[in-house]
Amino acid sequence: MSASQRRKGAAGEREWCAELAKHGITAKRELGQARDSGGDVVVAPFLFEVKRHARFSIYEHMEQAIAAAPQYGCRVPVVALRGDDKGWLVVLRAEDFLPWVSPAGQAKLEPPQ
Repeated sequence: MSASQRRKGAAGEREWCAELAKHGITAKRELGQARDSGGDVVVAPFLFEVKRHARFSIYEHMEQAIAAAPQYGCRVPVVALRGDDKGWLVVLRAEDFLPWVSPAGQAKLEPPQ
């Protein structure tokens, strides 16, 4: 990975943390994670693999998040991605998302403030 790719990745992680902060979410960027094959940003129970590219390999990125999540005690791997000149998207596995939108899960969700 080139130095410019590392800088873009680190900038993307900072952007994602700032996006979370806009919504009152405190996020922790995992420094040194690239060296340690870890995740990018932790907001327990979520582990975010953050990607800033023009094109994406969604399944490959999700596999990275799945592999890294247990290292941080996280049970929900997530890919947060933003294409060049695009807004942020969040990708979850169906098995992690569907319980939230089931009738039982909806009862536990709090409405946004």
